[in-house]
Amino acid sequence: MIEIIRTRFEGLIDIEHIRRKVTIRPEPVGDIDQLSPMLAAHFLDMTLRKIFLPNHFSLELIAELIGKAAVHSAIRSTTEQKFVKGMYYPTPTETFPICLTGLAGVGKSATIEALLRVMPGPTEFQIDHCMAPLTAESHWYASAKGKSSGKQLLADFLGIEATTRENAASLQFRAQQQANKRGISLAVLEEMQHLTPGKGVALTTDFLLTMSGLGLPMVYVSNFSLGHKLLKRNQEDTQRLVAQPRVMWPDAPESKIWADFIDACITASDGRIRTDRDNFSHEIYRGSYGIKRAAIHLIVQAYIQARSENRTWIELGDVHKAYISSAYYAYRTDVEELERIAIGQKTKRDDLLCPFGSPARSNIVQFVRRERDNRVAQAVFKGALTAEERDTHKSLKLDSDMKAQPPQRPKRKPLGKPTNDDLGNVFSDFFDDKDDN
Repeated sequence: MIEIIRTRFEGLIDIEHIRRKVTIRPEPVGDIDQLSPMLAAHFLDMTLRKIFLPNHFSLELIAELIGKAAVHSAIRSTTEQKFVKGMYYPTPTETFPICLTGLAGVGKSATIEALLRVMPGPTEFQIDHCMAPLTAESHWYASAKGKSSGKQLLADFLGIEATTRENAASLQFRAQQQANKRGISLAVLEEMQHLTPGKGVALTTDFLLTMSGLGLPMVYVSNFSLGHKLLKRNQEDTQRLVAQPRVMWPDAPESKIWADFIDACITASDGRIRTDRDNFSHEIYRGSYGIKRAAIHLIVQAYIQARSENRTWIELGDVHKAYISSAYYAYRTDVEELERIAIGQKTKRDDLLCPFGSPARSNIVQFVRRERDNRVAQAVFKGALTAEERDTHKSLKLDSDMKAQPPQRPKRKPLGKPTNDDLGNVFSDFFDDKDDN
C-alpha cells in the first residue's frame, strides 16, 4: 500500500488541470441597491475579492511546487523499508526555499491558497510495520503570526508545549521524523509580516533556517522590504534563503488575463458598471498599477461615488472621483510612487522597490511611460496655443461625462442715452416717411 504515497500526485502537474481547479468566478452580487451605500459596497467588495483568475506566473509556480513535492514523496517512499527508516532515522538534508515575493496586493497569498487547493488531501494507507492505518498529508502550512521563535514553530507542528526544555536541534529531529511518517512533501510559510518588529530580521532568519533544516521542499511569502533586509545578512544566510526568488509582477495592461479580470468584475457587479469596457479597463489599470487589491478597492469606491450621485451604476467619472477621494489616498500614493519608479526616478521606499531587480522593458513600464508621454504631449500642445486657440480647442473638446456647452452670444453694445436733438431728428424722419407714402 506504500504505492499510494507515490501516486497521489499523479495528474496534478498538468497546467490545464491546475487552471480548472483554482479558477474562481463568483456569482453576481445580486440586489444590493436597496441597502445603504456603505453596506452595499461591502457586499460588492466581498464578491470581487473572491475572483481568482490564475496568470501564467501563478500556474507555473504551482506546477513547480507540486512537482517538487511529488519528487520528494517518490524518493521517500521508493520502498516500504526506506519509508519506515525515515520514520526513525531521517536523513539530514538541507533545502533552499523558494522566496515568493512581490508588491502588496498583487496576488501572492491568493496564489498560495490556490496551491493548497490543488495539493492532494489526507490519504489513508497501510504498511506492515504499523498495525493501524496511517494518514498521509501532502503539505505543512505554517503561519509566522503570533510565533516568537523557530522553536515555537516546531513545537506547534509536534503538538507539544512551546515551553519544553528540549533544545531546537532535538525538536528539529523529531519534526523530521513526524514529517516522514505523515508523508509531508511541501512546507509553506506565510504571514512573515506579522513577526515581532522589534526583533528585526534576526527572527525571520531563525524561522526560515529552522524550516529549511527539515529537508522539505519549501516556499515562503515575502514582501520587498523583507527581501532587502535578508540580502543584507551574511553570505551563508543569503545563499540559503534568497537564492531562489520568484518575483510576482502585476499583469500587463493589454494582456488577456487583465481583460478577463475586468470582465469578471463587470459580471460580478451584476450590471452596475455601465461604461465603455476598454475605457473602464484603462482607467482602472492607470489608477491601480494593475494591482488587483487596489483595482477592487477603486471599483468599490467608484460605486460609493455613484451612490452619492443617486445612481446605482458606475460611470467613468465615478472612477476619477474615487481615485482622488480620501478613501483611496493610501493606494494613490503607492501608485504614483510606482509610476515615478517606473520612469527611472529614485525612491527611498523599499516596500515598492524589488530587491532582485526589475525587468528593464516590461509591459507595465512601457504603459507608464506611454501614459507620461501622452500627458506631456497634451501639456506642451495646450501651452503652445494662443488664448483664442485655447478657447476654440476647449469648445471642440468632447468629454464622455460632460455635454458640450453652447456658445454664448456676444453682448450688444449699449446705445447710450439719446439727446434732445436725436429725438427731434427721429421725429422729423418719422413724419417724412409718412409723407412719402
